[in-house]
Amino acid sequence: MKAKKRYVEKFVGITSEEYKELGDRHRKALEIFFEHRFDRILDTGCGDGKFTVLIGKACKAKEVYGVDISEKGVEMARKKGIKAFRVDVDEESLPFENNYFDAIYAGAIIEHLFDPDYFLDEIYRVLKPKGILVLDTPNLASLYNRIALLLGYQPFDMHVSIRYPIGHIYDGLYKQGSGVTDTIRGSDHIRLFTYKSLLLILKKHNLTILKVHGAYDVIHSKSFVVSSLVRTIDCVISYIPSLSHNIIIIAHKSMLR
Repeated sequence: MKAKKRYVEKFVGITSEEYKELGDRHRKALEIFFEHRFDRILDTGCGDGKFTVLIGKACKAKEVYGVDISEKGVEMARKKGIKAFRVDVDEESLPFENNYFDAIYAGAIIEHLFDPDYFLDEIYRVLKPKGILVLDTPNLASLYNRIALLLGYQPFDMHVSIRYPIGHIYDGLYKQGSGVTDTIRGSDHIRLFTYKSLLLILKKHNLTILKVHGAYDVIHSKSFVVSSLVRTIDCVISYIPSLSHNIIIIAHKSMLR
């Protein structure tokens, strides 16, 4: 856990306030919140709070809460009017009463956790009966990762080093570290899920799956042709969640426990 404390402030989630600049998973998550009206919501891993504000406005929430492991992120979120708390959701309880929230967003956080079961127990505890969970995470069994493994390369979004991008088909996707304190994007991923395993663990925690979406990621290349081709393929694949780059789950709290 010492490594986590050493690098925690380097992983503050920063998102855009402009819809057109959001990634596909953020846009699709936002569209889900547009379909509902919630009084009280929680964003786990709220980062700088920009996206938290967007989902709060989308569902016309009266109270918007956020938790993040980064004190810097919490301070940034509070300045945006979010009721934010510094919490390590891997080890600490959420500082809220049982059955407190109408909806919870868990965007790209479960893959960073050593103990996802504890996290999901806490999600279940603070969700109201029939409360909605929107969760997204990278797909270990995406088509790209299946091809990468077949060719003997490291799966995307899974790293062997915090400092250096090593062993991927295209390491240029990630920032090259140059020193002891440098980190690369996504290097703190601990557990990656396949489509099937993600559904199973949510069901084990009495979260009933309502809908599943796929979402693509933006893969940059120096070649415009390559970038355009990959983006087109990625977009098509996103219609098949079990093969897409990211998985977005909509679930609600089941009372059969």
